[in-house]
This record gives sequence, C-alpha cells and structure tokens, in this order.
Amino acid sequence: MVTHNPLKLLVCLAILLVGAFACSAYAYNASDVVPYGIQGDALSADPKPSSNTIRIKTNRPGRSYSSRPTRIRSNNYGGGDVSVRVPPMPTAVTFAPAACPPSPQPLGGMFMPPGLPFQTFNCGPVLPRLGCKQFTVAARLWYTTLNSNKIIWGTNRIGGPGTELDLNRDLGLRKHEYIAEYEARCQIRPNWGLRYAFMPIQYRDNHIPNNFFFFGNAFYPAGNSTLTKWDRNIHKWDIVYDWFQQCHATSSIFAGYALYDDKLQVSNAVQSRTRSQGFGLAYAGMSIERAVRDLGKATASINCRWSVQFLEGYFGWDGYTVGRIAVPFDKGRYGYLEAGWRWIVLQRDYPTNADKTNLDGVIGAVGLIF
Repeated sequence: MVTHNPLKLLVCLAILLVGAFACSAYAYNASDVVPYGIQGDALSADPKPSSNTIRIKTNRPGRSYSSRPTRIRSNNYGGGDVSVRVPPMPTAVTFAPAACPPSPQPLGGMFMPPGLPFQTFNCGPVLPRLGCKQFTVAARLWYTTLNSNKIIWGTNRIGGPGTELDLNRDLGLRKHEYIAEYEARCQIRPNWGLRYAFMPIQYRDNHIPNNFFFFGNAFYPAGNSTLTKWDRNIHKWDIVYDWFQQCHATSSIFAGYALYDDKLQVSNAVQSRTRSQGFGLAYAGMSIERAVRDLGKATASINCRWSVQFLEGYFGWDGYTVGRIAVPFDKGRYGYLEAGWRWIVLQRDYPTNADKTNLDGVIGAVGLIF
C-alpha cells in the first residue's frame, strides 16, 4: 500500500520522538504531572483540523511502564498499523535529607577505636570535631574573682601556727584580675589525644594592714605599707579519650598530671618573707560538648569540662561551662569563639602550712582546629 502523504508522517514521527524524550526529562525532574495522552491534531503539521488522529497509549499514574512496542493507529494510511518502540519513562527522583552517619563499631570494647557505640540519633546540627592527626590551639582570658581565700605559713613567737590571713582583706591582693590560659591538643588516634595547658597567675599589690600578723615566722606590725606578690604557674599534661562520638555530640574522659610552681612574697620596709614551693597533683575529669543549632555555616554548641585533683595533701576541683560558635574554614579547619564561666578551688590544711584558693569568673576564648 502506498502512503498518500509520507512527508506528513515523517514530521509526526519526529515530533512524537521529541515529545517522548521531553516527557522523560520532565519525569526525571520529580514532577508529579504525568500526561495521559497526546492528540495528533495538536502535533499535526496541517493547521486545519483533521479527522486523522494519532493516539499513543500511555500508562496511568500508579502503573509501571513497559518496554513493549506502542501502536500508532492510522485511519487512512493504507489500513495498516505502525509500531514504534518508545523507551520507558524513568521514575521521579526524590531527594531526602542526609541521615546521621552510623557510629563505627569498636573491635574490642571501650579501649579500641573509635569508642563505645550508642543509639544512633537523628542528626540536627553537626558538631565540628578534631580529626586524627589534627591540632587545636586556644587562648583564653579569664576575668576572675578572688573569693574565700586563706593562707597560714610558719609559726608565731610561742611556736603555734602563724596568723590565718585572707589574701584580699589582710594582704591587700585585688579582688578582680585578668588571667590568661593557653592550651594545645594533638589528636594522635581517632579517639585518643594529648593535651597541654599553661596558666600563669600574677598579683602585685600594696596594702597597709589594719592588724599585725605573723607570716614566715616573722612579725608584721599594723600600719606599715606592705607589698604582696603572688605568682602561681600551672602546667598540665593529660591524655584524652573520646569514649562517645556522634555527629551531634562528643564526650571525653581525661587524666593527667599538674605541676604547680607557687611563690608568695610579703615584704615591708624592714623585712621580707617568701613562701616558695612546687608540688604536683594528679587529676582526672570528663568533658561533654553538644551541638545546639546551625547559624548559617557556623555551628553553636555547649561545652562543659570538670575535674578533681589531689596528692601531697591537696584536694581541689575545677571546671568551666561555655557556649561555643565554630566557623568552618577550608580543608577541614575550624575557628571558634567561646564565652562562659570558670572556677578553680584548691586547698590544703596543715597546721603551719595551710592554703586555700577559690577563683571564679567570666571567661572567653578563641581557638583554631587545623
């Protein structure tokens, strides 16, 4: 049978193929609209309405597409049917938010990397953390208050304990002072790290005492100008184990050794006494950091750390609670800012060598993870 209008048939087939590919692309873009049919009159090259129609059978929503040939029925092209294979239309692609990565499983308990697994939480904000073989450095400035402090050193004239002195009231040290602290940490394993911190404490004040006192087996009369110098340098080394790791939070335990170099000097116009001592304390503690929310590319979190220290007749505790904002840089590096509250309490009660210091106040910090 001879086709009466071959040019018109070729044009219609080309338009049908273009339409099939357009529908495929439309479905790939996750559109919920699926065409139910295409009328041949709309695709015809003849602007006049025609009784010859071409219909393509398509699947309704909810039915799977088939790769079998689709028949195009013609009424006056020789009475035959033309079969054209139309490729199946791909299903729409949906995008779901990324889930929290599962916590890796330890190989042999608590002391194998990367720590104990816990229930996987639904991630909100992701907490930046120190990666293996990375470093962090931080500098803190602490506006501290000297509270409920006392010192006894030496004896009086009859061999009894010396005078119990308040560092602020009796020796004239100022109530508020700025104290700096510097900290560095190296992550040697995925959940093990080494940390070092240094805090120098320095006070220099003149004072005229209202009462006499004994310090260092010496007598200090009232009404004479007295200069008091207090220097305490604190060095801390510890090993940190991240026992809990999730995308939204991390918790660590740590233990180490603190070396104190302490010197207190009281002098007036005729005499000077200096108590100089060095002692080492063992300490252990725990820290928790949890992400709170995302601030654009930055992440806000809460960071808490506390510990106890002891040995050589001393016992004390210290800690801080701060809010942190971490800002990502390139290549896995972060910078962060902190602000919160810190406290340190350390005391020893010997009859002729008693010491108690209580410091607390607002603290701020800036740090870098690289």
